[in-house]
Amino acid sequence: MTLAVFSHRRRFAAVAVLLALTGCSSGVKLTPVKGTVLYGDKPAEGATVVFHPKGGGQGTPTPSGTVQADGSFTLRTHPHGDGAPPGEYVVLVTLYPPDARQQENPVNKLPARFANPDQTPLRATVQDGATELEPFKIPLK
Repeated sequence: MTLAVFSHRRRFAAVAVLLALTGCSSGVKLTPVKGTVLYGDKPAEGATVVFHPKGGGQGTPTPSGTVQADGSFTLRTHPHGDGAPPGEYVVLVTLYPPDARQQENPVNKLPARFANPDQTPLRATVQDGATELEPFKIPLK
């Protein structure tokens, strides 16, 4: 192996390491978001909350979270981390049984309009800074 080839490979390896390190920083600004979801007057435990950016196209991050026993949720934006980018969102909420993946046709326990971006009445604004949202209230069917 010549010295020039060896030097070229070392430079390539150094560039690859730098790209890998900078790839860890997504460049997407995220802010912490907390909220609650109630179905009727009870926590919608196990529900999935997905925030779709208004006017966002394909590839736009969609923050999501799972509703806890007390009705609370926090958002995470995959693969960027905890939180959501600031902006306006249409909010979708679904609640499937815990074994839904094993069922052939699992049924959403919430009214279907809350799973449809064109029909859901739920909206949210994520501020540039920690955001605590008003509770999302889903009426009984």
